[in-house]
Amino acid sequence: MVCPYFHSKAYHVKLRPDIYEVSRRLADRGHKIVVLTSKTYGAPTYEVVDDVEVYRVWSIPLPKIYYFIPIIPMFMAIMFKLIRKYSVDIVHFWNYEYLTSVLSLLSRKKLRNIPFIMTIIGFPGLNWKYGVKIIDFIGLIYTYTIGKAILKAVDYVIVLGKNLVRYATWMGVKRDKISINSFGIDLQEFKPRKRADEMRKELGVPSDEIVISFVGRLEPVKGVKYLLKAAEVVCKRAEHVTFLLVGDGPLKSEIKLNPYSKIIFTGWRNDVADVLNASDILILPSLSEGLPLSVLEAYALGKPVIASNVGAVSEVVIDGYSGLLVPSRDWRQLANAILHLLNNPKLIQEMGKRGKALIEIKYNWDNILEKYEQIYRLLNKVSAPM
Repeated sequence: MVCPYFHSKAYHVKLRPDIYEVSRRLADRGHKIVVLTSKTYGAPTYEVVDDVEVYRVWSIPLPKIYYFIPIIPMFMAIMFKLIRKYSVDIVHFWNYEYLTSVLSLLSRKKLRNIPFIMTIIGFPGLNWKYGVKIIDFIGLIYTYTIGKAILKAVDYVIVLGKNLVRYATWMGVKRDKISINSFGIDLQEFKPRKRADEMRKELGVPSDEIVISFVGRLEPVKGVKYLLKAAEVVCKRAEHVTFLLVGDGPLKSEIKLNPYSKIIFTGWRNDVADVLNASDILILPSLSEGLPLSVLEAYALGKPVIASNVGAVSEVVIDGYSGLLVPSRDWRQLANAILHLLNNPKLIQEMGKRGKALIEIKYNWDNILEKYEQIYRLLNKVSAPM
């Protein structure tokens, strides 16, 4: 696995838990998984995380936009070394939009006998936008230049949702070289440790309040400013409602300045299951998304979701069935969707139950991992480990 960042339990590296989960679960099934990633947040240059060997290389962080610029010569040298050391069969790259993916382009000639896979969560400037004009413009240039060359260098592409297939084919990838696969959630593992009333008391939320929670990075792409505008409207028009903003990021200071006591900023927490269990609704007003893990987590606890209709969100949030979808950046419709559920408390319960039933079938880890293995065997033409 080659990815921009990877989980570290010891140092609380908390970005992209989906890559971590796929890696550790494949290792549990008997595969040897080696990860090459950026050295971030004080994590060690080498560690074993749940039977996954992780090698980290120095990169230049751009913390305001959660981006890392890899030192390419160092990455290349270590990647070649690891391929020789472990007799690597397949190189699976993650996050097309990060420069770690450029390794696929630069190493293609030397490693022409090793299959390359690329997992894509979005195409910068096309269907994935950060929310800052200059960054989105740079992303668009990247997609049509470096990004297009990367897609020619890889042998297979995995996307998180159906809507990304048309973008991949538009960028020149043949349809028979594209698969849709994502990640799942383990209902036995993702469980709260505290009672809902106990958690509410800890957070300072009255027991009779409807709690609407946002869980994610506090940056422009997550649409936080539109959430604050919608929350302002809701707080003026509805009683007994509290908003929880759970996360950290460059917009933290701005969020702390909000004048409403009903909008509570909790900062980053490692007890998301407890927070969601104490909540009634998850809200996700993102400008761009792949397949958000927070939606699966909310459904695992039977909570409905109000979300922007972006990325692969519509494939898990079924509008009017397990949640409500609104256009991105439209804080008025976001406020109306919140008020609609507040005025229909039975619907909150019904949608939450439907969401949980949906992920139990569609986002089962065994099915997802079997599909990854099918792709690996197809490209490598070897049997799965016994």
